[in-house]
Amino acid sequence: GTLQSLTQLTGIPMRDELTGGSQQDRVDISTAELDALWNDPPYTLTGANELFPGNDVMTTGEEEVETEAEVEGEGIIGESYWKRKEAFNRASTVSLAVGERFSSDVILLFSGKRRSSVEPDSELQEALRTRLRVVESNSQDVIQLFKDLSARLVSVHAEKDHFIITFKTVEEIWKFSTYLALGYVARCLENFLCDQSFWLDPVLLSDVEICVTVDEEHLATLYLGLLLQEGSFFAKALLNSEYAEEEEELTYKKNDLVMVKDIGQEDTWEGTLLSTGQHGLVPVHGMQPLPYPFYQWFLRMYPGNAGGISSEKDLFDQPMVTGTCVALVDHYPMVKDELHFSQGDLIEVDGLLVGSLNMFIGKHLSSGHIGFVHKAHVRPENVKPLSRQLVFLSEEERVALSQFNPCHEQCHTGLLDKLFSTDISTMYRLDRLDDSDFTYIRNQPKQEHKNSVDVRKSTISEKSETPPYHSSPRPSFHASQSHLEREHEAFSFSLEDTFREMDEYEEDPPNWMDESVWETEEAELVDPILTFLNLDHFQDTFQPLYDISYSFLDTVFGGVPEDEVLLHLESLREGAKKSRMLWAHRRACFLLGRLCAKKLKYSQARVYFEEALKVHVDGFDDRPLLIALYTNLTAVYLKQKMTDKLPYTLEKASALILCLPSHNFCSLDEFELLKPILRKAVVDNDKHLEARTCYLILTLFLQHRKTEEALPFVERLQFLTITLSAEEGRPIGPVDLNWILCRLYHKKYLPYLALASLSLDSGQDHSLEDAFQKIELFIKNSVRLNPRWRDGTTLLPAQVVVYLQQALSIASRGEDLKTQRDLCLCLASVYQQYGALEKAVPFAQQAVLTGSHINKEESFEASVLLAWLLVLTGKPETAQSTLQPLLKSLNETDSPTQRGVVYNLLALCLRKQFRVTEAAKNFHCALKISQENGNKHNEALALANLGCLALSIGAPYLAENFLLRSLHLFQFLSESPSDEEHVQALLWLGRSYKDRGGSQEVRLCYEMGLLIAISAKNLHSQMVVAKVLSRLYADLLLYGQCIIYYEHCVGLSRELKDKRLEGEYLEILSSLYLSLNTEKSSRKSLDYTKQSLRISIDLGKRQEESETWLQVGRIYYLIHEDELADMYLQAAVKTALRMNDPHFAMSIYEEAGDVFFKGHRNRLAALPFFRDGSLPFARSIKDVHSEFRLLSKLSELLLKEDQYEEALQYATLAVECSTNTGVRLNERVAYHRLASIYFCLEQYEMAENYYLKALSLSPMVLETPAEVHYYVKVYCRLADLTLHKLKDAFDAMGYFHLALAASLEDRGNPQALYIIYMKLAEIHAHHLPDAELSQHYMDSAQSLKRELAGETDSSDPEPENMDHANPECADAKSISYSNADSGSVDSSNGGSTLIASTTTDTSQTITAHRVADHSEAALAECSHKEDTDTSNSGKTDSEPARLEDEETRCLNQRNHTDANSVSTKF
Repeated sequence: GTLQSLTQLTGIPMRDELTGGSQQDRVDISTAELDALWNDPPYTLTGANELFPGNDVMTTGEEEVETEAEVEGEGIIGESYWKRKEAFNRASTVSLAVGERFSSDVILLFSGKRRSSVEPDSELQEALRTRLRVVESNSQDVIQLFKDLSARLVSVHAEKDHFIITFKTVEEIWKFSTYLALGYVARCLENFLCDQSFWLDPVLLSDVEICVTVDEEHLATLYLGLLLQEGSFFAKALLNSEYAEEEEELTYKKNDLVMVKDIGQEDTWEGTLLSTGQHGLVPVHGMQPLPYPFYQWFLRMYPGNAGGISSEKDLFDQPMVTGTCVALVDHYPMVKDELHFSQGDLIEVDGLLVGSLNMFIGKHLSSGHIGFVHKAHVRPENVKPLSRQLVFLSEEERVALSQFNPCHEQCHTGLLDKLFSTDISTMYRLDRLDDSDFTYIRNQPKQEHKNSVDVRKSTISEKSETPPYHSSPRPSFHASQSHLEREHEAFSFSLEDTFREMDEYEEDPPNWMDESVWETEEAELVDPILTFLNLDHFQDTFQPLYDISYSFLDTVFGGVPEDEVLLHLESLREGAKKSRMLWAHRRACFLLGRLCAKKLKYSQARVYFEEALKVHVDGFDDRPLLIALYTNLTAVYLKQKMTDKLPYTLEKASALILCLPSHNFCSLDEFELLKPILRKAVVDNDKHLEARTCYLILTLFLQHRKTEEALPFVERLQFLTITLSAEEGRPIGPVDLNWILCRLYHKKYLPYLALASLSLDSGQDHSLEDAFQKIELFIKNSVRLNPRWRDGTTLLPAQVVVYLQQALSIASRGEDLKTQRDLCLCLASVYQQYGALEKAVPFAQQAVLTGSHINKEESFEASVLLAWLLVLTGKPETAQSTLQPLLKSLNETDSPTQRGVVYNLLALCLRKQFRVTEAAKNFHCALKISQENGNKHNEALALANLGCLALSIGAPYLAENFLLRSLHLFQFLSESPSDEEHVQALLWLGRSYKDRGGSQEVRLCYEMGLLIAISAKNLHSQMVVAKVLSRLYADLLLYGQCIIYYEHCVGLSRELKDKRLEGEYLEILSSLYLSLNTEKSSRKSLDYTKQSLRISIDLGKRQEESETWLQVGRIYYLIHEDELADMYLQAAVKTALRMNDPHFAMSIYEEAGDVFFKGHRNRLAALPFFRDGSLPFARSIKDVHSEFRLLSKLSELLLKEDQYEEALQYATLAVECSTNTGVRLNERVAYHRLASIYFCLEQYEMAENYYLKALSLSPMVLETPAEVHYYVKVYCRLADLTLHKLKDAFDAMGYFHLALAASLEDRGNPQALYIIYMKLAEIHAHHLPDAELSQHYMDSAQSLKRELAGETDSSDPEPENMDHANPECADAKSISYSNADSGSVDSSNGGSTLIASTTTDTSQTITAHRVADHSEAALAECSHKEDTDTSNSGKTDSEPARLEDEETRCLNQRNHTDANSVSTKF
């Protein structure tokens, strides 16, 4: 069998569409509408248990969704449910109850879905994870959220999309599962995780939802274990008990409720039968613990007898029906209240026929008599169930409950003023020069400065189609005050006033008390009260006799003391008996019983009630009296446990209270009658009976203002509505109680639940006043979550637009145009505050249209707001066309301030159209008007705007004049909230000084602006000024002050909870500290970089995260902590590899190795990154350019570490790879490096061969000296190599001739030419004797030397000459020098041709040709970013120099020197 009852625990019906076809593992609840939204180890929240006081006794709450299987029919329960039943016998702890390896932690999964798609939305899910990482940085907020949900948060796992929660009591599981079933958990997460921008997008709002999932098996197991831990609990007997063999065994029947207790025995529990109170032992296998926490709570909270009401078999198969029945028998009643009928008579059901009761109220269609009818005596004839939308309520009850409104005070006018407190029609707006200025300044006056005369009045029109608000001519105390304004006041509403409102012009009932009556001896004969009480039918004036507030004491008896009323009623009773005034007798006895019960004298009350019931009258002629008699008498029987008398009244009282709609309670004692009815519903598993009983209970409690007691039953009824809808396979929704639950949660100070229930309210019958109350409730509970909303230091939550739009939708159905206009203006204002200007414009346009239907004054404010929004959205032409008609109409009226506002906005429009002259004229008009009116604030703004205009056209002196005058006025406006305008004017003044080079004045202006912003506690202003100051000090190279202000920006970002801004400023601070280049500053930089890293992780920005890991590794390397550096670099690589961007991962891999490769120590640590990581990765993604770069770096690294053989392998691979890149420069570099390695390996023939190969790949046209240098140096190297290593003077002479030809082309390097002359002279003097040529070259060298001596001291080139004492060193230096200059070739220059001599080994014509900058740069850089794109040129020219330095070092190590070259000068 399936785990039916465990499914009921989580509150989810076992339906495939809700559980995804699985009824065993998890349940997906998706009732919320969403909004929009790491891999670190999950943190453990400490202190969570301290927030939850220990509580082993459940107090309030509601049960979860249930679809209990009919196990009674089978007599046994499915084995899957009882597969752990042996756990109940082991101990009373959770660990033993559910097994030693059982975890008490529950996983709560969340997921974001789109209603428009069945596929998972990974982007949406990642947004939710990011948002969770951001908000969980303040763990107390997350803990508080789950505390409101009655769960204990253990940890958060954002990357795994779940929370881990736990429970310590049954009460916690009960409440949490209730909220889970009602959709509050998902909706709370939605409100918690969604960004403010989500609520501003109606399309996204309607498409996205958050679903939550729990393991119902696990939760149910934990619940059962906690039941045992708490000791006793309630169970239902599955079978009739067998014959008791021992006295200790308890005798019971199937479905009996038993309170059981674990006594430590394997197969036996101790049980107490609730129906009789008998004790005994019961077998474990015969008991089924009630799996519903609500039932456990109810039976424990309200103990009592579970027997008394038994159901008989009948022919009715519907839970509740109406219609007619046919009598099956002749019935002659023994009491008058029962209906007399004969077989075959038609009987109409009066009210409802409840299937679980044995009686109903019927009306004989022939005689018209009304009375009690036994269901067993009739059969259905023409019956029908309640409407598909009712199920367990009548239409009257549904309407009354849907219109339930605890707030009786119209307070929405002030509410709109709070939301839309703007001075757009009276105050000028400030311009904006560029992006460094304030985005826009909201000139909203503070509430305390607002004149009540100027407050807009907006009322609901009497002609509105929305239900009007009626007030009683005698308002009660609770009706005269709004409970929302009094946080600690009792819940101020009365169901009596709501369900049965009095007519506005109804007269007060007459006061029947005549004071002279008290002095008359025969008062009972002449007392008008007696006559009044003896009327034989119900009158409206009788209602005070039966109402719950005992109002008859005032209306009938004039407010005299109760003791005197008792005496008078006793005399009336005696007089009625003597005069046989039956109705007066009955009513007097009833009133006596009521007053006795009120004084808790239940025995006397019972006597009076019984006497009243025995009076022979047709009780249904005064139905309220009959109902009150039976219900109150039965309640007394139950209180006094008089079970012998219950059968006479319990059935009838139950029928009267359940079957007749719109029951009016007259006493709280009637709850005693409802308790056994609810117990019967529990036993019979009758959801319809349970729902109707819960409805009556919550009505009773709310009438008595017992909100704490009512809350569990309201939650239960809302849950049953969901359950019955699921069982019916269709939405039934007789009423949505979220509207009431929102108020109850508000009273209990549970803001998360209040907001969740408010957002789930789907009632269609709300009035405009209800809509405004929803807005007020939303704001009050939002303020509880963020107190800064109360003091106005931050914007209202964006979610308010949802409720404003609901109010506008309701108002649009009526004729109250002023309210519609106000709501449109309010919506436009909220959208404007959040920067959603495109969404604000349509509402402003609608406000203009609505206001035009009222009068011109009403449309002016909306028109000005619309124009301002159009200016902000970059549509100055449209704004101008809106303002010009306003200006024309204002010229005909006496409204100078409004004209000034229009002139100012027109000037803004014209400036944005670059019509400076016209803009200046309009600003001047606005300025004159403000001066004439004495409005200093507007005058200051107009002057500031003129200063901005002057700055925009490059007139700083004129701007300074205007701005100084503006600032002079601003300093006297302390009573106005003008801090942002004041600060902006100071920023513009500082800019005017900056344009003129006055650095000290600039600093003074900016720092004054910051001080003003700080004194005003305006975080936004502080952020703008601090950012400007930081940039100023950075430009002045005052990095200490720059750091101070950036640190202030970080603090402001944290106060604003803007993680993105905080991360940006932390990165800047890290760079600034690192640039100071001290160990202390480096460690400070490290700290800020780590903080930035944490934010990058929180925001889910993988690329930034990887780069930050890399930066932390670099800093650790700089402070000589190589092991930590390696760890962070590995983390950077891992993060990059998780991204779906192989090229980015490749760059991070390579940069991680470069940290060691380009460092000055431990360079071999780069090998694992290059050889083991990035090189295979580059090959896997077929990135030949990166592969070539890495092979080149590996070759150089190994070469410098004297690992020549391994370097040769990578150099050879680099040569092969270079041909695949398609870039000749790469081949040239690869051959040059390979030649250098062969040189170090003393394989000189191979070195000569590859040097010549590199030269063959060189450009044929020389354009710059750098190219010539390269040729000179390489040919000199080849000449030295062949002369001294290969001992081939003839080839050496040829190489020197080629070097000489190239050097003659380079007029900028005479030293190289001198060396070549001396080398050739030496060769012809010693190796190839030719005295003439030797002398010729010597003379040329001496002549060049004399020329050099004339320009500079002959000792200047000495250091370089010393380098050429060794020919190999000279070659190395020559190549280094050539390459260092080779990156600056201008590709646009023409080329020149140089022809040199030809040798036997080399018959080449050297032709210099064009070489692009990027080619030389790539040759030099070859370690990074190899590409054919010329934009990557100019990186560095140091690599060939490094190669040649390596060759030089190799030669120096071997001491290969030539005595003939020692004297050669460079």
